[in-house]
Amino acid sequence: MSYYRYEAVDRAGKIVMGTMDAPTEAHVNARLSQMGYRPHTVTAAPAKAQRQASSAQPSAPSAQLSTLNSQPSRMGGVSARQLAVYFRQYAALVRSGINLYQAMETLGPRAGHPALVESSAEMATAARTGGRVSDVMERYPRVYAQHVVASVRAGETGGFLDIVLDEIALDYEQDVAFYKGFAVPRAVILQGFVAIAIGQPVFPTLFPPPSRWGEYFMLVFLRNIPILLAVLGLAWWWFRRLQEPENVEKRDRLALRTPVFGDLARQKALASFVRTLRKLFAAGVGPITAWEGAMNVAPNSVIRAKLVEAYDMMQNGVAIHDAFTATGLFANETEQLLATGVVSGQMVQMMDRVAEYYQDSVERSYSTARYWMFRIAGVTTIALAGALMIILVINYFSSVFSFADNFMGGD
Repeated sequence: MSYYRYEAVDRAGKIVMGTMDAPTEAHVNARLSQMGYRPHTVTAAPAKAQRQASSAQPSAPSAQLSTLNSQPSRMGGVSARQLAVYFRQYAALVRSGINLYQAMETLGPRAGHPALVESSAEMATAARTGGRVSDVMERYPRVYAQHVVASVRAGETGGFLDIVLDEIALDYEQDVAFYKGFAVPRAVILQGFVAIAIGQPVFPTLFPPPSRWGEYFMLVFLRNIPILLAVLGLAWWWFRRLQEPENVEKRDRLALRTPVFGDLARQKALASFVRTLRKLFAAGVGPITAWEGAMNVAPNSVIRAKLVEAYDMMQNGVAIHDAFTATGLFANETEQLLATGVVSGQMVQMMDRVAEYYQDSVERSYSTARYWMFRIAGVTTIALAGALMIILVINYFSSVFSFADNFMGGD
């Protein structure tokens, strides 16, 4: 590797200078373009500087980063709310015109979560040494999902990183708002299970002796409540396991098979892909390269796999509108629009229509999912309340009949 000094212009028109290790000047120009800069001058560093950089290479930030990149981090536990705030600030800093290194240096220390702080520091080092921020994010699979990394990489390639970061933040904000609405129904359902655990052991006698009350509390606190906690703990563990990177495909397949909510997952994945593909086309990227950059931004791994299959077909000469058809994922209307765009040379305009179509589909799917979420929660609450009422009524009448039998038998 040789070291080159560069001078470039960022999107705000500010001069950015630095040093980068790369095989050739062409590699430096390419990496600067991926970072969203317009290269101005690239010159080889003086021999003395080359020797100093080479002798310091084992402890240089880029060398340390390369060593770290070989070992994926186990850090995780970042909530969707924290990621939404993080990416919203990230987008604002990039849009302000400062370079990526300064943006990450500013954002990292106040990111809050240790995983965000550590990854931000590595991203700052990568940006300063000419690396890609998305490569660092890829090393944190429990923090940055694969489709988030792919979205950032597409933004680096097309020069619209600030737009991509805004969209990532918006996606997280929508998820937070969607599941926040389920908090009250979830609490009511949980209370229903607790009520059944407490009400189920009621004894079939109107006036139980004091010894029976000890038996009642034992059944509640030493049997029913522990069983309930074990079931809830098992459900939480199963949910957490599905979030692990190695179980992503299982989770995504399950998500697509879930009625109503599966359609939401499908529409979100297709909308993300189409939006990114459209931006890459508008940035002047060729069809095959644009498809390659957009195919991994789909949040659902099952849909990503089908898009990858279509990419292989495009490499063998299949037209882009035929690749859309081959996936079996898109509506017939969108395929016709794309075919017209290819013939007329107005591909970007047609992609605008397709992106708008799928964004509208996402909004409709969110509305439908919210409706069914509350409906399912309401039905579950009614079912639990009914079950508790049945238990109490059975115990009540049992105790009444038992009391009457004992009273009549006593006469």
